[in-house]
Amino acid sequence: MVNVGILGAGFMGKMHAECYYNLANAKLVAVGDVDREKAGELAKNHNAHALSQPEKVIENEDIDLIDVCLPTFLHKEYVIKAAQAGKHVLCEKPIALTVQDAEEMIRVAEIAKVKFMIAQVIRFWPEYIMLKQTYENKRLGRILSINLSRLSAAPTWSWRDWMLDSAKSGSALVDLHIHDTDYLLCLLGKPSFVFTQGSKSDIGYGHIFTTFTFPNGVVAFAEAGWDIMIDNFPFVVAFRAIFEKGVVDFNSGRERTLSVYEQGKEVRYPAVQGELLSSKDVRGNISQMGPYFSEIKYFVNCIEDDQLPLMAEANSAKDSLKIVLAEKRSAETGEVIRFDNQ
Repeated sequence: MVNVGILGAGFMGKMHAECYYNLANAKLVAVGDVDREKAGELAKNHNAHALSQPEKVIENEDIDLIDVCLPTFLHKEYVIKAAQAGKHVLCEKPIALTVQDAEEMIRVAEIAKVKFMIAQVIRFWPEYIMLKQTYENKRLGRILSINLSRLSAAPTWSWRDWMLDSAKSGSALVDLHIHDTDYLLCLLGKPSFVFTQGSKSDIGYGHIFTTFTFPNGVVAFAEAGWDIMIDNFPFVVAFRAIFEKGVVDFNSGRERTLSVYEQGKEVRYPAVQGELLSSKDVRGNISQMGPYFSEIKYFVNCIEDDQLPLMAEANSAKDSLKIVLAEKRSAETGEVIRFDNQ
């Protein structure tokens, strides 16, 4: 049994708590949040202790795993505190706001000999897993290009509007777009070039458009934005991957989210579903619990089995952050950024 403490009782804290509730080999022991009322509400729902000082959760000797669901600008501080206390750490994405901070977090976790994973949940998302399998088994031949998008209404719901403060969140480029950058690295490896343009305002880069070129000749285009100031705009994610012998098309706004097109064949609609549907209303813009459950189940099992969390280990999250920050440099300078892939 892995005993868990969650830091942060906001949207992601609630999502993660629901996942632990549905795991037989994990138990939520404590919730820490500076908002004692929010911590108390979440803790009560899961028969856990509520604390207004996150440090007190880390100090609890009964806890094995600290789950950091705090705002991004607090990740470094609390990941390091947890690791130095000998706790395994699951941290929400992005790992940090700078590569230097990410490297320090990883170094501290390695010295402490604790497991450290970043919750890059798209790596566990059924439609994206299916696309990766199609790429690897070459059923549709070689991939030629891929287009990804991720659009959301402005996150006006965040605690003290921290997400709309680019110094704290990194803006849509770092907080939202990193999902697709990370997935591209997971799927295709490190790009050779990136070129980015974006719209910038008082919330930082609210909308981003990036072209990636990979060593194998594949070209990818990714769009992400949360500059839509309309409350009822839906959260929509999509991709379209073009292969030599077919197309895999995904759009979260459709009833049948995934379609596969092949010459001379009827369109296929593969049935995909996560491991778990939510039993509680956790709010936010995600209706499925499955991918979150899968990533947390994976990390808990890694702890119990003493295995490294290679599916989403911290070094890969650092690499994704490095690419995203290069995209920011491209947007600011108009340059095509080249990477050394030797």
